[in-house]
Amino acid sequence: MSTIVRRVVAGFGANAVGQIVQVAIQLLSFPLFLQQWDAATYGVWLMLSATPAYLTMADVGMVTTAGNRMTMVMARGDVVSANTIFQSALALVGCICVGLTLLVVPLCLWAPLPGLSNVDERVALSALSLGVLIAPFGGLTEAIFRATGRYPVAATLAAAARLGEWGGSLLGLWLIGSFSAVAICGLAVRLIGTAAAMGWAGRRSQGLRWGLRHARRVEVRAMIGPSVSFMIFPLANALSLQGVTLLVGHFFGPALVTVFSAYRTLARVTVQSTSMLSFAVWPEFSRLFGHGSAAAVRPVYLRAELLGTGFAVAVSFVLYFIGPWLLRIWTHGVIAFEPALMGLLLTYAAVGGVGHMPRTLLMATNQHIDLARWSLAGGVAVLALAFLIGSSLGLDGIGLAMLITEAGISFVCLRLVREVLRTAPLAAQGASG
Repeated sequence: MSTIVRRVVAGFGANAVGQIVQVAIQLLSFPLFLQQWDAATYGVWLMLSATPAYLTMADVGMVTTAGNRMTMVMARGDVVSANTIFQSALALVGCICVGLTLLVVPLCLWAPLPGLSNVDERVALSALSLGVLIAPFGGLTEAIFRATGRYPVAATLAAAARLGEWGGSLLGLWLIGSFSAVAICGLAVRLIGTAAAMGWAGRRSQGLRWGLRHARRVEVRAMIGPSVSFMIFPLANALSLQGVTLLVGHFFGPALVTVFSAYRTLARVTVQSTSMLSFAVWPEFSRLFGHGSAAAVRPVYLRAELLGTGFAVAVSFVLYFIGPWLLRIWTHGVIAFEPALMGLLLTYAAVGGVGHMPRTLLMATNQHIDLARWSLAGGVAVLALAFLIGSSLGLDGIGLAMLITEAGISFVCLRLVREVLRTAPLAAQGASG
């Protein structure tokens, strides 16, 4: 077994653990929360949780860009450049997150924001926002693991932190039951998990160090272009995921937000399953591009794309037939099985699986600028389509809008990757230089 295959298999295994944790959290949250809250209250919580997603743009894409470049230069043994990249990104991200904290928390607590009817909701939104603003430091921690060939460790720690944060949220739910208690307990565990991971990343870091001594403005400027493009992806995701959630709430009310969320959660098991492979291959794409080897990148990509597509289609197929049983067990019969809605959302997930691996290659090599523009257009398009047809076709219309836009984005991904691989040696030099 080659070194690349061993690393990918280890990364896949770690991602599998993470996805099992994620899927378990999504599947168990519904019945556990509904033991304490009714469907309408849970729907309000889902909308509160969706709102801070827009703060995922806080790192302005610098974390991912820096992580890719660190991996590329570390593949050539250039520890000095990797440290400069890392500490420059840390300096910028730290300034942005601290600044946003000083702005966002007072706004959540005291500004006349629509939809916030009481202090409990305001405190909860503040805590949820802080949790999102802590995430970039976890991302920089993962960048150290990726660059030093320890991605499986990072994935395992991330899964443990996610499980702990969810456990903290449940503790707040059971002990107190308010929105703010759930959010604050989850935030406390996230803080502890992030600090522990940062300390672990410093071990066997091959010269990469936390600090700001090697931060350079010129390095920040060099990463601004691809970083700003990365910033577009969280916005596009927020539009297509959280934005759609809010639109469903606007059209149909909090109770149907819960129904739609349950169906989309099941469908996105397909996406999460495919990501187990794509995230494991991500560091390998970066390393190969760091060496400028188009001949090595192409066969790895083609095999991964074939495997990822087959996996997405197979998982979606199985989920459709076991969907009625899953919904009955998961929701205790509260949510009925709707074949049309489930079929639309699972087809949307399978189509997304086709575009997952090419998207990963583009992002792992900082060749994603055109994709970012198309993704933002897709995020706007799904909201526009959902608005136009959702009122007449109901939740089926929302699912159809998601399927149409996802098909367009997957097609774009495939076309862009073909162009990148055609000019891979030149692209690799530009991405890591």
